[in-house]
Amino acid sequence: MKNFLILSSLFILIGCKKETNMYKCKGIPDTNQAFSYMYFKTEKEGYLFGTLTNYEDLTEKELQDPNNIPRSSDEANIYKTTDGGKNWIKTGSTLNFSYHNIATNYNNDVYILRSDVREDFKFNIIQFSTSNGEVKNLINTRPISSIWNDNKKVFFTNNRSNINLYLLESGQIIDSVCIKDYALFGLSLKNKSYAIFSNKEKVYFGNINKTSVEIKLPIIPKNIVKQDENKILIAGNTITNENEISLVSYDVNTTQTEIINKFKTYSIIENLQSNDKAIIGFIGNIKGAFTEYDLLCSLDKGKTWQIQKLEEPNYVRPSCLIDNIVYIYSGGARIQKIVLD
Repeated sequence: MKNFLILSSLFILIGCKKETNMYKCKGIPDTNQAFSYMYFKTEKEGYLFGTLTNYEDLTEKELQDPNNIPRSSDEANIYKTTDGGKNWIKTGSTLNFSYHNIATNYNNDVYILRSDVREDFKFNIIQFSTSNGEVKNLINTRPISSIWNDNKKVFFTNNRSNINLYLLESGQIIDSVCIKDYALFGLSLKNKSYAIFSNKEKVYFGNINKTSVEIKLPIIPKNIVKQDENKILIAGNTITNENEISLVSYDVNTTQTEIINKFKTYSIIENLQSNDKAIIGFIGNIKGAFTEYDLLCSLDKGKTWQIQKLEEPNYVRPSCLIDNIVYIYSGGARIQKIVLD
């Protein structure tokens, strides 16, 4: 195993060459607009979900009071591009609401959590159709921790009071799985749904239908993603070293786990994504008031990896992997486009 890890580290610079550029987006406000979720249906057609905060002008007397907080209002916005992110148009806007980064896409529709900024803990899950731009309120809910799909149904889990894993269909809660822990992240493989579960005492990974079976891992899992048709990639901090990120491969047929790589001097990993062409994620460290990230990528199903520097390392969310292209919203109405080959 040690020899394998050494060889993997030697191959870290092999695999992902990149063609990258940063460009200014037209049609998106430069300031006060934050985005929480990005979805690209094709290389050209993409969507951004976020919240615009409008601040009211203060009077001269109000400006003299250092304790005066400017009045503001929020609106949940959806923007669309058809040219790969250079130009955007607003396709939907809802006053007094805000979009969150808890979302999934299924059959080219986006299911995303939205909250009423006027009332604490008043949330709803909406369905956005990329075909006609319709926004449909599916269900009002309490705060949730995760939402994903298994190519058949949409799952979500709440994170208050009694924790349940729900199935969402036709705007109704049709069932719930009794689990003692709640799901942090989930995915589907071979018609089975897997998730990272947590409670106050432990964090573990397993099949949602067999939550009593604990799979022991050498890491504290943070993200999971499909590695190939038989394996799931689990990423997280090494238990014995919080300043090291490890990638663990889990075979759903044999239930065996294997460490396939370690990245020293990194303490954070976020937003793993995969498709038939690439696996990506963002690894980083806290530096001052910011977290600085690098792009982690593999083009051979996790056999070899490369770490790439980003033009804007402080803003990497939201992002989207489509084919071999990574789109990253970098704040200030800017997009990083990285082509992996």
